[in-house]
Amino acid sequence: MSADEDIDWAIIKNLVFGEGITETVFDRWLQPFQFYQDEPTALVQNGGGPCAVLAPVQAFILKKSLEDDIQNLKTLSSETVKSLLKNAICEILNLCRPPNRAITLARISSEVAAAWQDSLKGFSSSKRMKCDTVDVDTLHTCLTLETFQTTTNLAKFLDDHEVLGNKYDIVCFLYSVILTRGPNRIIDERQDMEESLIDPVHGHGSQSLINLLITGHATQNVFDGTKDLCGMDLTGITQQADVGFLSYLECLRYLEVGENLKSPKVPIWLLGSETHITLIFSRDKRLVKPPSPREHATRIFKEMGQEESGFIPTSELSTLLAKLDLFAEEEYVSIMREKVDPDGLGVILLPVFLEEFFPEYSQGVPDTFSLYHYNGIRKTGSTGKYNKGEAVLLEGVQGRSDSNQMLQTLQTKWPSIAVDWTSSPSIN
Repeated sequence: MSADEDIDWAIIKNLVFGEGITETVFDRWLQPFQFYQDEPTALVQNGGGPCAVLAPVQAFILKKSLEDDIQNLKTLSSETVKSLLKNAICEILNLCRPPNRAITLARISSEVAAAWQDSLKGFSSSKRMKCDTVDVDTLHTCLTLETFQTTTNLAKFLDDHEVLGNKYDIVCFLYSVILTRGPNRIIDERQDMEESLIDPVHGHGSQSLINLLITGHATQNVFDGTKDLCGMDLTGITQQADVGFLSYLECLRYLEVGENLKSPKVPIWLLGSETHITLIFSRDKRLVKPPSPREHATRIFKEMGQEESGFIPTSELSTLLAKLDLFAEEEYVSIMREKVDPDGLGVILLPVFLEEFFPEYSQGVPDTFSLYHYNGIRKTGSTGKYNKGEAVLLEGVQGRSDSNQMLQTLQTKWPSIAVDWTSSPSIN
């Protein structure tokens, strides 16, 4: 169907681009989904900005390959890779779809794309200054919208039509996500009307866009659950994500990523630097084993703690035991209060609690495992090959980071990790 008259394109324009986006920035978002020749499943990123979309799509491509136990990604045919890409698109759109709402696919046909390009050739580059803002309204008129009630029907449509393959792939996919989720719902979830999904000056995607693509919700926070900030409830990540996220900004103490993103269902993590999104993955599914009872208890304790202080009031012991499905009758709780707070300070420290209630600790994560790093940005001499690293968790010591941003970011998940990479990786 054509663009629905009920869609408020002005709201969408402001949501995506804010006050307006320059042609220089917009051009960086105009690229097809394309893959490196030497790494057939690795998406190419031609310029800064669209990593906020490309890295999540890459994550879901790899998710499907891990689920299908594809051992050698380098030998896949182009048709198989296209199938993985289409599956990733379907999975993300389905993830973003609210209950009882259709999936919307936005596309620009190759004929329309060619006609639009021809219309621009009449203007010399001097007349179309690169600082000029893009006529986003024209983009909207070029979009064709299709709706689907099931991902099966969407997948069949993608198979039967040449939807992908022109330079509007990423922008059209972004619009598909927004129209499927609903622009007003996204605005409500972000809890901030001022920030656009794409920075109109630098072209970077926002955290809320990244969260939307990997969790289906456009919150701009990465902590678990909700937090009270001066009487205002801020929403974070409310359930375990399929694909994870780690951030270098946590090393700088700008934020703290919660366990719902640090411990995903699949061993794939987006890595956020100050300006770029890359990705690591592993074939070792032990990295995402369900948390042990002790790890679960640690998480619940910290959620109840006073601003992540590492302690709870003694009076909260009964509530904590009940949340952990432990025996919590008052007579027993009174006895245990004296054991975990022998000095009567009115607080219970996490190590003391764990030693008393969960003394046995078995490390669920393997001591050694392989990691693969993806950085899609096209650089001189780049082949896009996944960079393999052999990781080891050092017993009883903190891994040395030596101002290594990659290692510092990984240590927010595995504090004692050290990695021997085939070549030096970069999260920028």
